[in-house]
Amino acid sequence: MVKKAFLDGKERALKSLEKACTEMKADKEILPILSLINEFEDCYTSSSCAGRTVLLEIPRIGDKKRARFLGKWHRPIKPNEIKTAAQKAKNGLIWLLAQSPIFHIVVATSELADKMIKTAIASGFKHSGIKSNGRKIVVEVCSTERLDAPIGRDGFLFCNDEHLQLLVDIANDVFEISKAKISQFEVKLRQNFG
Repeated sequence: MVKKAFLDGKERALKSLEKACTEMKADKEILPILSLINEFEDCYTSSSCAGRTVLLEIPRIGDKKRARFLGKWHRPIKPNEIKTAAQKAKNGLIWLLAQSPIFHIVVATSELADKMIKTAIASGFKHSGIKSNGRKIVVEVCSTERLDAPIGRDGFLFCNDEHLQLLVDIANDVFEISKAKISQFEVKLRQNFG
């Protein structure tokens, strides 16, 4: 990537993050890591998420455009929260998703990409790798922990209370594991890039 293009991209990304922070749309749990990475001369962050639990209504598999969020949490949840959020469902499949954190980090060189991936993997983000569109090198830092469970259709939940509790317990485990990995990633970034 040409240095000017990299610096222009970094400037745009930092302005975008600043706007997201001002509008309270940035995940505060990962802001210290995003700030740390953005301080590195040859790195900057783009779209990143701290991980979350989501209740989603999807008219048809793969129909992302018409998908509707029924609930979104960046913390441990309780079964009653799922039941309450599910009452908003009308038409389509109801999915409970627990998603681990994801970081997109643009780097100036392939050597930095390799170093960032090794740092991420050492922090427990085993599913990390390079995504490139030919113009820039993007390291995607992500983990393997997740839950994707269909739990209802057309406004009705199909799972009983015991099964819903199991799914909520798994979602909360994903959240706790994610929190630990985020902390470890920050430590490793300071060690390897500081």
